Amino acid sequence: MKRALRILALLAAASTLFFSRHGAAQGEATSLRAIEDAITELDLERARNLLENLHTTSLGSSYERARLAVYSGDCETARIILDAPNFGESQEAKALSELARTCTGATAGGLIVEDHARGLWVRLQDEADRPLVPYLSNVADAARAAIARDLGVQLPRPLRIDLVRDLFSLSAVTGLPLNAAETTGTVAVARWGRVTMLSPRATPLGYPWQDTLAHEITHLALSRATRDRAPLWLQEGIAKREETRWRPPRSFDDTSADHVARTALKSGRSIGIDKLGPSIALLPTPEAASIAFAEVTSFMQFWINENGAPALALLLNDLKGLGDEAADPALRSVTGYDLSAWIQRWKRHLVASEDPKPREARPTPRQPKAKGAQFGDEADATRRLRLSDLLFGRGHAPAAAREIEPVADAIHDEPSVCWRAARALVLSGRAEDAKRRLGKLEDMKGPYGPWFGLSERFAREAGDTEAANRSFALGQALDPLAEEVGCEGRVTLPGTPPGNELPADPVRRALCAASRDVAAQKAKARE
Repeated sequence: MKRALRILALLAAASTLFFSRHGAAQGEATSLRAIEDAITELDLERARNLLENLHTTSLGSSYERARLAVYSGDCETARIILDAPNFGESQEAKALSELARTCTGATAGGLIVEDHARGLWVRLQDEADRPLVPYLSNVADAARAAIARDLGVQLPRPLRIDLVRDLFSLSAVTGLPLNAAETTGTVAVARWGRVTMLSPRATPLGYPWQDTLAHEITHLALSRATRDRAPLWLQEGIAKREETRWRPPRSFDDTSADHVARTALKSGRSIGIDKLGPSIALLPTPEAASIAFAEVTSFMQFWINENGAPALALLLNDLKGLGDEAADPALRSVTGYDLSAWIQRWKRHLVASEDPKPREARPTPRQPKAKGAQFGDEADATRRLRLSDLLFGRGHAPAAAREIEPVADAIHDEPSVCWRAARALVLSGRAEDAKRRLGKLEDMKGPYGPWFGLSERFAREAGDTEAANRSFALGQALDPLAEEVGCEGRVTLPGTPPGNELPADPVRRALCAASRDVAAQKAKARE
């Protein structure tokens, strides 16, 4: 993702060409190169000091001042600098000026929240997202520590995050083309020294924002470690690896990279480690992006298993000095093989490996037909689900439960169905039936945020605080603004006022209030 902005022609070498075209003296060009490198390595304080000691008003110094402003999150200052007519026809300045202009529009009036203790700077496009900041801070801090442990890269403080409300804003702040974000489902970009990501409220069911944040922070660390010269296969492969290394393993963690890569290789649908283009976010379909991510994840895990983590640190250091066009010399220096040889070794490893034997599917019990109902096919299940949602949305919980219970009996491993049935039963005064309908985590076929919210509630009522906290963590990682998640399993029947009982913890209480605001907005939109 972070490479998507190569289409703007802001390559590392571009500013050097820019300086030379505008007649910078040799000494000044050397100083400007040092400033450029400091900014790219996210050492903004050093870049600022170098600029202060550079007693010149050349175009090169103005360009770097604008670039520093963008990296600092001050797009307005960058726009003012780049609006100067003396930049003429410079394509580099035009591209950065356009980015500064759209970024200024998208972030105007944004709320900046700083966590000085943890070195975090968060700009919220929507102030209603403020209750999410403590959770963002927790993840960012843990991810930064994991990256320092795994890669030996210490990220500077503050770490900057922009939380935006929609894909239009994501495109405006980062420069990623909107159609590319829509095509591949991009929800976050690491560029310009910060992470820009969608608010979980921007998608109907949230998204795995925690692991996404860790992924993008890794991109920043790799840019710092290699002076933004790591090839895309390394960038994305290591970022995928670091997505989950900041936390303990969780149920439903995706471990299928080898399987997806092997299947794509055998079926002729492989994207190719060395054929990713400028960015995975710019691939033509979501399927292509999914295959590409699996391939780079599998490849880098194979490479690390073969060479060890110290070799990765050496490779990053060599890339910093040699550049991404020199990836082969860096690879040969560290391992004795170039990229082509490593790809062939990885492919042979994939073909020789076998997928684990799939777990035998549990038989689905035959569903007895409800009296007077003709249930049993997909169309009827869909009709019942839709009718149950409509009834619940109008405050008729018992009727909603009657419609969905036969579906929940038959489709007992689909968490969204089990959650719907349990939710309706809870608000019908049938708590024990609700617990049975919700089912157990090990019986579910995938994760679903609100399901974890109700699971937390039932665990808390049973006095199992550890299980309750575990369920909250899982739900919050997926859909923190679902009411069941934000309010510890408490759910409000549409058309009725929420209860007075709120989480005791003030941070969770704020999240609960925000989640109920989201629920009210969704209810209003349905009217």
